[in-house]
Amino acid sequence: MTVTSQSGKSDCHFLRALLREGKGRLEASMVENARREAEWLLSHLLGIPAMELYLSPDRELPPPLIERFLSSVAQRAAGVPLQYLLGETEFFGASFAVEPGVFIPRPETEAVLERALAALRPQAGKGREPLRLLDLGTGSGCLAVTLARALSPCLVVGVELSWTALSMARRNVRRHGVEGTVLLVQGCWADALRGTFDGIVSNPPYVPGDQVNRLPLDVRREPRLSLDGGPEGMRALAHLLAEAPRVLRPRGVFALECGEEQVERLLRLASDADWVEAAESINDLAGRPRGLLLTRR
Repeated sequence: MTVTSQSGKSDCHFLRALLREGKGRLEASMVENARREAEWLLSHLLGIPAMELYLSPDRELPPPLIERFLSSVAQRAAGVPLQYLLGETEFFGASFAVEPGVFIPRPETEAVLERALAALRPQAGKGREPLRLLDLGTGSGCLAVTLARALSPCLVVGVELSWTALSMARRNVRRHGVEGTVLLVQGCWADALRGTFDGIVSNPPYVPGDQVNRLPLDVRREPRLSLDGGPEGMRALAHLLAEAPRVLRPRGVFALECGEEQVERLLRLASDADWVEAAESINDLAGRPRGLLLTRR
């Protein structure tokens, strides 16, 4: 039965009732933070901050907007990532555009980037030539853009295999005004690159291939290319570790994200590599091992 107000209109024509309807549908599909996500979806369509939704809860909404909101709710309930529906996500305090086919930046990666910045900052602004930095598997471009904004003067090269992701990275480079600092190229890791860099960052795929299909539904909606790390999740990680000395300058640093279960194995590989001067694990915001920082001799 459709509940109507005294005016004879369906309650869902009004903001408060529409939010309640969206929250209920998301809860029925076991979406965590259903209320917050309903707020984000509706505030995005209205073009206002989520907190302003409650300033006029009895506001009447036009049918086309109601249809778009309920369509977004249905897509989210079906497993489409919230960030794809909003068209953006936050990373390191800045907003980055994302869309289907592009890996969504994670808070865990911020810890890896912060450690890389801490290692690179002493080298920046020393009156020498700008830092040369490399982001392998740049995806949305969030790492390359953040490096460019934080370590001026520098030159950042972002490499990405996916044309869809590379196009989104270009959009984010323009969004943050670092076109003169970030160079984006299509390629497979560092295979086609020449020259050396002061620092390398990378968040490669590291989910073991046989576990990808067990990931949450919304994660599985992201590109498999960005998730599937092959047997034991080590395919890209091992390749990057082997390639690093060719493109990393002496005393350069390499920040590599990985899974918790891969950190110890990578540290052992690094300790056996004659090019590694120092190797340390990096913990994420929850205190779990999430990557490693390597310094070249």
